[in-house]
Amino acid sequence: MVSLKKNDKIIIIVAVVILIIAGVGVAMYQSPEAPPDYSSQNTSEKSYNVTWTLQNNSFKTLSDFAGKNAPFEGTVTIPEGNVNSITFNLTWIDDRMTLLKRRGLDSLTLEVMMPDGMNSFSETNTSAPKTGYGSISRTLYNNIIPPEGPIKADNDQDAQTTLMTSPYFDDSWTDKDIKINVSVQIGELRFLKKLRDKGNDFELKISYQYYLGSLSQDMTKNTGADLPPDDIWTDEQAPPYISMIISTGCGRYV
Repeated sequence: MVSLKKNDKIIIIVAVVILIIAGVGVAMYQSPEAPPDYSSQNTSEKSYNVTWTLQNNSFKTLSDFAGKNAPFEGTVTIPEGNVNSITFNLTWIDDRMTLLKRRGLDSLTLEVMMPDGMNSFSETNTSAPKTGYGSISRTLYNNIIPPEGPIKADNDQDAQTTLMTSPYFDDSWTDKDIKINVSVQIGELRFLKKLRDKGNDFELKISYQYYLGSLSQDMTKNTGADLPPDDIWTDEQAPPYISMIISTGCGRYV
């Protein structure tokens, strides 16, 4: 029987220990989870800032006649969206007044029915003594505040499409009939003069304000997939510690 030297015994013991550690490592080894596949995510998405400016527009002045037996009836429609307010200015001059221009003053009534049914109104005023001048002015508010948050989209066209949809776009007063009635109540009490007074001419001016949105791409941001963080390892970058023991016999790597 061959007698082993002391150094040989130490080498054998170390080898056995290494084999045991390797066996444990094989039993405990688990393949690392694959890192996220960032390449499959959409990296083309862009961010667009939204800017709103308040614009003014108006309809052509309406000059017409309100008869005592035939009130004026008409409609207007606003083509723009995001309407913030609409203003009605009705003016007239009583065309038939009594002596000293203090009696027989006509009264006109302006009635407006909005598409949403929530802002309709009816208001009456009487011609002023001496001048016969009368007026009614009323502003209705839609109480909208378009959001200013950024729009994320793949391209300019998609961003513009989003800008034309809710919540960026309100069409409650857009392309819908706004009904207008103007009626007159004759002020003259004497029969013959009242019979001759057929009504009154008037002018109606309608103006409105609306929010106009514009887009600008935010060049400082890329809202697509972010690059992998520095502390995420791949199989090639950092092999598991226990597998290194198996392959190299040591726990240190460069």
